[in-house]
Amino acid sequence: MKSRNYFKLFLLFQLFVIISVSNGTTISVAVSNFQFTPSNVQAHIGDTIKWNWVDGSHTTSCDGILPGTSLPQGAASWNVNINSGAQTYSYVITVAGTYNYICIPHAPDMAGVIQVSGGSSSLLDENFNYPVGDSLGAHGWVSFSGGSTNTLMVTSPGLIYSGYPLSNIGNATKVLANGQDAYKNFSAADSTGTMYASFMINVASAQTGDYFFAFLPPTSTTLYTSRFYAKDSTGGLAFGISKSTLAAGGIFYTGGVYNYNTTYLIVIKYKFNPGTTTDDEMSFFVFSSGIPSTEPGTPTIGPITGTANDNTLGRIALRQGGTASSPVANVDGFRVAKAWSDIVTGIFSNNVTQNIPDAFKLYQNYPNPFNPVTTIDFSMTKNGFVDLTVFNSLGKEVDKLISTNLAAGNYSLKFNGDNLGSGIYFYKMYFRDNDGNAFSDTKRLILLK
Repeated sequence: MKSRNYFKLFLLFQLFVIISVSNGTTISVAVSNFQFTPSNVQAHIGDTIKWNWVDGSHTTSCDGILPGTSLPQGAASWNVNINSGAQTYSYVITVAGTYNYICIPHAPDMAGVIQVSGGSSSLLDENFNYPVGDSLGAHGWVSFSGGSTNTLMVTSPGLIYSGYPLSNIGNATKVLANGQDAYKNFSAADSTGTMYASFMINVASAQTGDYFFAFLPPTSTTLYTSRFYAKDSTGGLAFGISKSTLAAGGIFYTGGVYNYNTTYLIVIKYKFNPGTTTDDEMSFFVFSSGIPSTEPGTPTIGPITGTANDNTLGRIALRQGGTASSPVANVDGFRVAKAWSDIVTGIFSNNVTQNIPDAFKLYQNYPNPFNPVTTIDFSMTKNGFVDLTVFNSLGKEVDKLISTNLAAGNYSLKFNGDNLGSGIYFYKMYFRDNDGNAFSDTKRLILLK
């Protein structure tokens, strides 16, 4: 009997192991009579909770309606059997907050808690931290309409909005009343849960109303959705949104209550609904000062829908439309993410310190040698673009850890070599600020399995 108990404890211990991956952590929870082990989990956005059956017949359930359950606004609910016939269930976390879940037949004695803090699930960041006068096409944007008319360019200065983590980094770009349209791809296309796009805008002039921003599917340059508009309304500025065309559901505007030549923060929310192929919803929020740490219960406009087909999303598009309808505006600080917390916090909010370092530095990873996870720290004295890449001994890229704009500070991140063989690898940091100043350093790491 003792040996059987020792074996069970050993099995439980194996199930508790946290396995890090490059874009999140898988945290295993054992499900047995009558407990979740561990019952209290600390996690981050982007992590995966994986329940593993040991014995008995149970559920893992969290919908905010069942007694003893609660979850953050915007998070997906779940109710899944865990038994000998369905031994595992995985849940990817996209929203920060507290999740209280239960086993339905054994509640309230059998319950668990997941505490989630903000991580980075950013799918795209764009601060236009490039030299003034460069075309966007030189920095990852793809022109698909309008040719060379009013080419989208990097302009100065960048926009500032207090409290927004992408404020005052780099420059901006200007959308005009007609000309070139361009898109930029997400790091990964998505079609589940919710998606947020945030950006700063300062409108110089508007006309009868046209859209200048939209989402696109990953392989399309025509299926615009969440079209975002600006128009003049008896001398005031109005913002609007549509799922698709006017005929496919309408355009929904605010009143003309906003001011020209004023910087606003826009957050567009897209909700993927699994019910039909035309029921996805979109909303937007307009902020003139500050930004709430949690999503407001009532958006400025929405949720709205339309009759156009739903699609996987994989791009943002900037559009310079009709000469008699489109606005002229500076836009800056685009972020696409899966959670409100990623809109309001820095991309490495759990690891970055607020003290500004004295020098640029790429630190030696620790531990080294490692198997399979190691930590890499670096410091930045200025805001700028950072690329941190891992190469093998032949110079081939094996992992892209960062390629984005960051504020000055001290940063720490994890590298996972679980999918790599033992050997010597190198990690290189490249930094560039708005003035063209650059810093680069390379260090060696050793993976021993």
